[in-house]
Amino acid sequence: MSVVKRLMAGLFVAFALLTSGQVLAGDEDKTFFYNITTDEVWPAGMASAQAYNAAKRGHDVIAYLNVRGVYLAAKDRQQDTLGATGRTAQETLKMAIENGARVLVCPMCMRQGGLSPDDLIDGVELGKPEMLFELLSRDEVVALSY
Repeated sequence: MSVVKRLMAGLFVAFALLTSGQVLAGDEDKTFFYNITTDEVWPAGMASAQAYNAAKRGHDVIAYLNVRGVYLAAKDRQQDTLGATGRTAQETLKMAIENGARVLVCPMCMRQGGLSPDDLIDGVELGKPEMLFELLSRDEVVALSY
Protein backbone atom coordinates (compact mmCIF):
# COMPACT_ATOMS: atom_id res chain seq x y z
CA MET A 1 0.00 0.00 0.00
CA SER A 2 1.41 3.39 -0.93
CA VAL A 3 2.18 6.02 1.67
CA VAL A 4 -0.63 8.24 0.37
CA LYS A 5 -3.18 5.40 0.62
CA ARG A 6 -2.04 4.60 4.16
CA LEU A 7 -2.27 8.27 5.15
CA MET A 8 -5.77 8.59 3.64
CA ALA A 9 -6.91 5.38 5.35
CA GLY A 10 -5.54 6.59 8.67
CA LEU A 11 -7.26 9.96 8.30
CA PHE A 12 -10.54 8.23 7.44
CA VAL A 13 -10.39 6.05 10.56
CA ALA A 14 -9.44 8.98 12.77
CA PHE A 15 -12.31 11.06 11.39
CA ALA A 16 -14.80 8.20 11.74
CA LEU A 17 -13.76 7.51 15.34
CA LEU A 18 -13.88 11.17 16.27
CA THR A 19 -17.25 11.82 14.65
CA SER A 20 -18.99 8.53 15.43
CA GLY A 21 -20.13 9.76 18.81
CA GLN A 22 -20.68 13.41 18.03
CA VAL A 23 -24.10 14.88 17.43
CA LEU A 24 -24.37 18.05 15.44
CA ALA A 25 -26.89 20.71 16.37
CA GLY A 26 -30.26 19.95 14.80
CA ASP A 27 -29.56 16.23 14.35
CA GLU A 28 -31.78 15.16 17.24
CA ASP A 29 -34.75 14.47 14.93
CA LYS A 30 -32.79 12.76 12.18
CA THR A 31 -32.86 9.11 11.23
CA PHE A 32 -29.39 7.78 10.50
CA PHE A 33 -29.43 5.15 7.74
CA TYR A 34 -26.21 3.14 7.45
CA ASN A 35 -26.01 1.35 4.10
CA ILE A 36 -23.46 -1.43 4.64
CA THR A 37 -22.44 -3.26 1.47
CA THR A 38 -19.36 -5.09 2.69
CA ASP A 39 -18.25 -7.62 5.26
CA GLU A 40 -14.68 -6.29 5.16
CA VAL A 41 -13.65 -5.68 8.76
CA TRP A 42 -12.57 -2.05 8.48
CA PRO A 43 -15.54 -0.36 6.78
CA ALA A 44 -18.12 -2.75 8.26
CA GLY A 45 -16.65 -2.28 11.73
CA MET A 46 -16.66 1.51 11.40
CA ALA A 47 -20.23 1.59 10.09
CA SER A 48 -21.52 -0.69 12.84
CA ALA A 49 -19.64 1.34 15.49
CA GLN A 50 -21.21 4.55 14.22
CA ALA A 51 -24.66 2.93 14.17
CA TYR A 52 -24.18 1.69 17.73
CA ASN A 53 -22.98 5.08 18.98
CA ALA A 54 -25.90 6.88 17.37
CA ALA A 55 -28.42 4.38 18.79
CA LYS A 56 -26.82 4.57 22.23
CA ARG A 57 -27.40 8.34 22.14
CA GLY A 58 -31.08 7.84 21.39
CA HIS A 59 -31.14 8.47 17.65
CA ASP A 60 -33.37 6.62 15.24
CA VAL A 61 -30.92 4.27 13.50
CA ILE A 62 -31.30 1.80 10.67
CA ALA A 63 -28.44 -0.36 9.42
CA TYR A 64 -29.20 -1.84 6.02
CA LEU A 65 -27.09 -4.86 5.13
CA ASN A 66 -26.87 -5.60 1.43
CA VAL A 67 -24.50 -7.10 -1.12
CA ARG A 68 -21.72 -8.76 0.97
CA GLY A 69 -22.89 -6.87 4.07
CA VAL A 70 -25.52 -9.57 4.59
CA TYR A 71 -22.77 -11.84 5.94
CA LEU A 72 -22.50 -9.58 9.00
CA ALA A 73 -25.87 -10.96 10.14
CA ALA A 74 -24.98 -14.63 9.57
CA LYS A 75 -24.75 -16.22 13.01
CA ASP A 76 -22.35 -19.01 11.99
CA ARG A 77 -19.93 -16.94 9.91
CA GLN A 78 -16.41 -16.26 11.24
CA GLN A 79 -15.62 -12.54 11.49
CA ASP A 80 -12.48 -10.57 12.22
CA THR A 81 -12.26 -8.02 15.00
CA LEU A 82 -11.83 -4.32 14.34
CA GLY A 83 -8.76 -3.25 16.28
CA ALA A 84 -10.23 0.15 17.19
CA THR A 85 -13.20 -1.41 19.01
CA GLY A 86 -11.99 -4.90 19.85
CA ARG A 87 -15.29 -6.33 18.52
CA THR A 88 -16.58 -7.86 15.33
CA ALA A 89 -19.07 -5.84 13.28
CA GLN A 90 -21.72 -8.40 14.22
CA GLU A 91 -21.09 -7.95 17.95
CA THR A 92 -21.39 -4.19 17.49
CA LEU A 93 -24.60 -4.55 15.46
CA LYS A 94 -26.07 -6.68 18.26
CA MET A 95 -25.20 -3.88 20.70
CA ALA A 96 -26.87 -1.38 18.35
CA ILE A 97 -30.03 -3.54 18.26
CA GLU A 98 -30.01 -3.68 22.08
CA ASN A 99 -29.95 0.13 22.02
CA GLY A 100 -32.93 0.44 19.68
CA ALA A 101 -31.37 0.34 16.21
CA ARG A 102 -33.07 -1.62 13.48
CA VAL A 103 -30.92 -3.89 11.34
CA LEU A 104 -32.45 -4.76 7.99
CA VAL A 105 -31.09 -7.24 5.48
CA CYS A 106 -31.74 -7.29 1.73
CA PRO A 107 -33.64 -10.53 1.04
CA MET A 108 -32.38 -10.84 -2.53
CA CYS A 109 -28.76 -10.29 -1.45
CA MET A 110 -29.25 -12.74 1.41
CA ARG A 111 -30.44 -15.44 -1.02
CA GLN A 112 -27.64 -14.62 -3.48
CA GLY A 113 -25.17 -15.05 -0.60
CA GLY A 114 -26.57 -18.47 0.24
CA LEU A 115 -28.31 -17.40 3.45
CA SER A 116 -31.85 -17.95 4.71
CA PRO A 117 -33.78 -16.14 7.45
CA ASP A 118 -32.88 -19.00 9.83
CA ASP A 119 -29.17 -18.16 9.38
CA LEU A 120 -29.57 -14.62 10.76
CA ILE A 121 -28.84 -13.36 14.26
CA ASP A 122 -31.77 -12.41 16.48
CA GLY A 123 -33.24 -8.99 15.88
CA VAL A 124 -32.43 -8.71 12.17
CA GLU A 125 -35.40 -7.94 9.92
CA LEU A 126 -35.89 -8.56 6.22
CA GLY A 127 -36.01 -5.30 4.30
CA LYS A 128 -38.70 -4.61 1.75
CA PRO A 129 -38.34 -2.33 -1.29
CA GLU A 130 -41.42 -0.25 -0.47
CA MET A 131 -40.14 0.29 3.09
CA LEU A 132 -36.75 1.45 1.81
CA PHE A 133 -38.16 3.75 -0.85
CA GLU A 134 -40.48 5.40 1.67
CA LEU A 135 -37.73 5.72 4.26
CA LEU A 136 -35.13 7.14 1.90
CA SER A 137 -37.54 9.73 0.52
CA ARG A 138 -37.94 11.39 3.92
CA ASP A 139 -36.18 14.73 4.47
CA GLU A 140 -35.07 13.79 7.99
CA VAL A 141 -33.11 10.72 6.85
CA VAL A 142 -29.35 11.00 6.65
CA ALA A 143 -27.86 8.15 4.62
CA LEU A 144 -24.27 7.04 5.02
CA SER A 145 -22.86 4.30 2.83
CA TYR A 146 -20.03 1.85 3.48
